[in-house]
Amino acid sequence: MPFMPAIYAMLTKKPATRLCCIGLSETLMQLKPPLGIFGGTFDPVHLGHICPVQEAAQETQIENIALMPCYIPSHKNPAVASSQHRLNMLALVCADYPLFHLDPRDIKRGKPTFSLDSLQELRAAMPTTPLCFFIGSDSLQNLCSWHQWQTLFSLCHFVVCERKNESVYNVTENSHTSAQLQELLNNRQTIDPLVLHNSLAGHIYLANTQTVTISSTEIRNKIINNQSVKENLPTKVVDYIHQHKLYQPRTDFC
Repeated sequence: MPFMPAIYAMLTKKPATRLCCIGLSETLMQLKPPLGIFGGTFDPVHLGHICPVQEAAQETQIENIALMPCYIPSHKNPAVASSQHRLNMLALVCADYPLFHLDPRDIKRGKPTFSLDSLQELRAAMPTTPLCFFIGSDSLQNLCSWHQWQTLFSLCHFVVCERKNESVYNVTENSHTSAQLQELLNNRQTIDPLVLHNSLAGHIYLANTQTVTISSTEIRNKIINNQSVKENLPTKVVDYIHQHKLYQPRTDFC
């Protein structure tokens, strides 16, 4: 009995053609709730880290964020406090803010840190979980200088916490950077937070967050000059810094 044309076509179809019909869209797989990732030196962790990310998470309906401290940031000077002290302060934050949990993988890696390394590990471990990398608008403007930055969009989304006078729409001094950033937003930006839940990676979401004008450097300088930092830090972090005499002159952080 001769083959019917439809059956013959199916059996003789090239493998590559058949494969492209499998998983045509992420909508065909059951995606898990997104995981937020927020990395930094956290030296120390302060409300300028916590509050904007909390607001962005609420806006995007992301309920789980990993705080990922760097061992040795590839783009900054080495940390002032030891890795263990920074981990301990972050653990105090996680205990008081259920949104966050501590992920020490970068510190355990014990070598210069790139975001790509951690994202690749997370993607391999969680193939059906959308990954949402939280950054500030200043970091977005420099994103095209990150290590293998194009590859990052195959691994995660970016949720941008905009800061006062640092909107990603501000014109930068470098016209090439400005044009590159605008093209990136044209291609990647979404205004729908549900896109972050319904796809694994590839989008940029600009969150409307409050202004917290403080930096870790300013906090360390305040401590050195015996100025209060209670309005800038969670209470337990303030107590920890005082208990261990962190960021004070002539303190050994080895």
